[in-house]
Amino acid sequence: MKKSVLVCLLAALSMAQLNAETVLYHNATLINPATEQQLSLGWLLVQDGRIVKMGQAQADGLPAANRQIDLQQHYVLPGLIDVHLHLTAGPHRVEMRDGTPVITMTGHSEITRYHALSTLATGVTTAFSPAGDPVANADYVQQQQAGYWPGPRLHYAGYVFEPTPILGGSVHPTDEASWRAEIASQQAMGVDYIKLYTGLTPGEVAMGVRLAREAGLKTVAHLDGVSWQYAADLGIDVLTHALPTSAELLTGAGRAAYLAERKNPFNQRFIYSWFQHVDYDSEPMQRLIQTLAQQQTRVDLTLVVNELFYFARELDALYPEDAMWVFHPETRRRWRALMAGPSYDWSAADFAIAQQQLPKVKEFFKRLYDAGVPLAIGSDSVSSGPFFLRELQLSQAAGLSNWQVLQLATVGGAHHLGLADTGQLAEGYLADFIVVSANPVTDLNALSTVHTVVQQGKRWQVEALKEKLTTLSSLEL
Repeated sequence: MKKSVLVCLLAALSMAQLNAETVLYHNATLINPATEQQLSLGWLLVQDGRIVKMGQAQADGLPAANRQIDLQQHYVLPGLIDVHLHLTAGPHRVEMRDGTPVITMTGHSEITRYHALSTLATGVTTAFSPAGDPVANADYVQQQQAGYWPGPRLHYAGYVFEPTPILGGSVHPTDEASWRAEIASQQAMGVDYIKLYTGLTPGEVAMGVRLAREAGLKTVAHLDGVSWQYAADLGIDVLTHALPTSAELLTGAGRAAYLAERKNPFNQRFIYSWFQHVDYDSEPMQRLIQTLAQQQTRVDLTLVVNELFYFARELDALYPEDAMWVFHPETRRRWRALMAGPSYDWSAADFAIAQQQLPKVKEFFKRLYDAGVPLAIGSDSVSSGPFFLRELQLSQAAGLSNWQVLQLATVGGAHHLGLADTGQLAEGYLADFIVVSANPVTDLNALSTVHTVVQQGKRWQVEALKEKLTTLSSLEL
């Protein structure tokens, strides 16, 4: 009797699968960065949120489907993956609390909904938040997966472990028991990673890596005084930002000069001066690059952040206002001032010197890439938009081909996040892909022509997503 029931259930399941709606996307060039292949007159058959078949019309004909969507000879590639997106963060502000100025990045659900929509509208279907309010991130994931808030699928870390108080952003436990309790609390809210930040001591970084590993979590770190080499030797999982500002990676007179500069805690010129002093062929840097490659430590350098700081007084030219529709009005009003904060006392000469370091920043990227260090693309923004595209362009300017850049933005991001069924156009993979009007293999700017986004089989027209943004931007906060 039990066997009969099981057979019936399996038959019903098989019949349901056969009857599930199939959607055929056809008449497009399929671009698969993972294999560096382009397939003209290509088609994708989607069912239950996955690509079940794919082929070429001339060779294979077209399969039967419940619906057919003619893509009119446009270009299809996997959905983009932003591995450094602070989706749920609110506008950064300084507030007075008990007579003391305190940094806050507390988010707001309507701002999060806006940035999720705008990120999806620019072709990013999956993202990782390397730091943020774990309650807000968990709430977003619940709303997104239920279909209420369109946006990228999100993986996330929690509050940064950092002594500087940041409302809605940081925690700093005082002893190992408190660290363990905070890690358990964040884990209960669905974090995948623990974020270690710039103000921690070497001992705290070591404890964070150890306790996270004990809890079955990974670690991501933005470090300053603590060396990348030290963190890599501990087995850190991810290092982030092209600001490896530890003096331990410098040598000789350059190291002495850098240490003298860092004695002033209000001097932010180290953002560029580290690159003035570093010698990539020195023993410390060669050892670091070798360690990162051997251990396959994942890195997202966010080159765009260096450029934003170095060109903080030219942001209107780099990011004109009409490109900033991706930001909620509250964020749009503040973001340029936020970027200009570290350089408030820089002279014209400082900016000139900083901008001269950008080629060396890009060289760092290329050296890591050539050594086999696993890199991925992150915007370090609250909405991917033009910042993600600019990160791609800077990666290309560092010496990568368009194919290589597109790999980092798709299958590279999937590897970065440990996603085995994402980042490629392949049978059995999630139906996460975008349709663009021009070919990004020829010109990366084609990624600004996204007009259709398919995420786990659900199709979104970009113009319809933008209409939703208009409604959200008018809501009272």
